[in-house]
Amino acid sequence: MSDLATTVTVIDACGRAGVPVLLLSDPGMGKSSLVRGLAAAEGVPCETVLGSVREPADVAGLPVVTDTGVVLSPPAWARRLADAEAGYLFLDELTTCPPAVQAAMLAVALDRVVGDLTLPGGVRVVAGANPPDRAADGWEMSPPLANRFCHVQFAPSVDDWLDGMTVGWAAPPASRAITADPTRAETIKALVTGFIRLKPEHLHTFPRTAEGTGGPWPSRRVWAMLAAALANVRDDDAAARQAITFGLVGEGVGVEFLVWCDQADLPDPAAVLDDPALVDWTGRPDRVWAVLSAVVGWAASAGSVDAWRKAWGPLLAAAEAGAPDVAAAAARPLAACRPAAARVPAAVRDKFKPVLDAAGLTGQAVA
Repeated sequence: MSDLATTVTVIDACGRAGVPVLLLSDPGMGKSSLVRGLAAAEGVPCETVLGSVREPADVAGLPVVTDTGVVLSPPAWARRLADAEAGYLFLDELTTCPPAVQAAMLAVALDRVVGDLTLPGGVRVVAGANPPDRAADGWEMSPPLANRFCHVQFAPSVDDWLDGMTVGWAAPPASRAITADPTRAETIKALVTGFIRLKPEHLHTFPRTAEGTGGPWPSRRVWAMLAAALANVRDDDAAARQAITFGLVGEGVGVEFLVWCDQADLPDPAAVLDDPALVDWTGRPDRVWAVLSAVVGWAASAGSVDAWRKAWGPLLAAAEAGAPDVAAAAARPLAACRPAAARVPAAVRDKFKPVLDAAGLTGQAVA
């Protein structure tokens, strides 16, 4: 269970990353009031779509024949959000939606596509649901739909309710989320890829029970969602980090991942590019891989010739310190993202010749 301030932080952090959030609670806990309050506090519209009283075409778009063919005309609520360029789309009572409506929500939930309309990036998707056994004509959530959300157990405290009654529900707690810069984004991504390299069995684990498929579980999609959302949370915000991690990959795998993150303690990739000696390259191979992954990601996001050339320095240091296999694994994506004008450093040619051969860079000029 997350306190109200943590729930607001999770919604904000996930919203910045384009990750939809699902608030789960008993009826009457105030899910819709929270979402409307967030929208009011930000001065943006909130459109509520109650799936139990909608047809699939009300969500996925109504087919309309035009002179140029058939188009999927978006509903009025989607057009209003598109015109506002920001806001909250609240998909309410998700576990009362029949399977056909749940299927129509697949593209809406994660991709924000409604018919032939793509909602602007400023639109955040939040859903609300009661447990199926406590919902009116409840349905279990389909695995594809459940795997598109960060699941948050919503249970405001008595004090949260008293505060809302006193000052109004349009004054939610302040979010603790941050806006990730490129360096932080690559560091968090490296934590995710480093963990999966260490424990590849957790990359995709489909639940064995029907009940489990309606909750959070690890998949390739949610690991990418986790990397994007966690980048918007401070390292010392343990409550929000845990809520997002458990809400996307589940509690069991989530605990393992968070422990690994704390033990990895990755350095700033930009600092490693400037001075590879900052890292003990003889340490744990999984940590070395994560550091190199962050370095490669940072260089790829920078997109400059200088960053790409400098990124080979840490890889060479790791290879010379006794981790050539790990360095070669990191060299493959680095070679693949070479800027057009970049020349392969001379020291790299001999050390990573098989990788360069595979990337077609052996014949390139060196510098």
